[in-house]
Amino acid sequence: MKNLIKYIKSLDFEYAISYSGLRGEKFTKLEEENKKKINRLEKEIESSRLTEKSELTEEIEDLKKEVDIYNSRIITNKGISHKSTLQIHKFRKDDKEIHEIFEILNSKFEEQHFWMCPPIFRDAIVFYSEDGEIKGILQMCFSCSWIKNENEEDFQVDYKIFPRLMNLLIQLGHNIENE
Repeated sequence: MKNLIKYIKSLDFEYAISYSGLRGEKFTKLEEENKKKINRLEKEIESSRLTEKSELTEEIEDLKKEVDIYNSRIITNKGISHKSTLQIHKFRKDDKEIHEIFEILNSKFEEQHFWMCPPIFRDAIVFYSEDGEIKGILQMCFSCSWIKNENEEDFQVDYKIFPRLMNLLIQLGHNIENE
């Protein structure tokens, strides 16, 4: 596990944007649309030729992956957003809110709990250079108190910071329900 404080200190960014996704009306609509498409494709498979079955099966798997909350990311390290991703708040490097977030994340480490649930990363803060290049990503799961970076590396984080971080992100516009 990586050290979050060292990661934050290593970030060289000009602005950051917080994102939310894999929840809400946009995600529910995507799930419904994909389910309909999957049902249609499964019926097509029944009457298709062998060469077509492989392509249709692959298309079904892609649709399933798109709504797989455990393996999806609301934004990738290449800057590709999930279809359900919403931009919530933009921070300048010297904004009070980004300093509050860093203060929370830099809180004294007391203990880490490992929940048995798999994390669902529905919230993220992405750090950008002046020309829009991604310099870092913090992906957060508030259900199991977990943070990963853009390289899928886990951070050792005191679970007690999550209620404070969640409250601050809610104040900024994130729609975090009790997950």
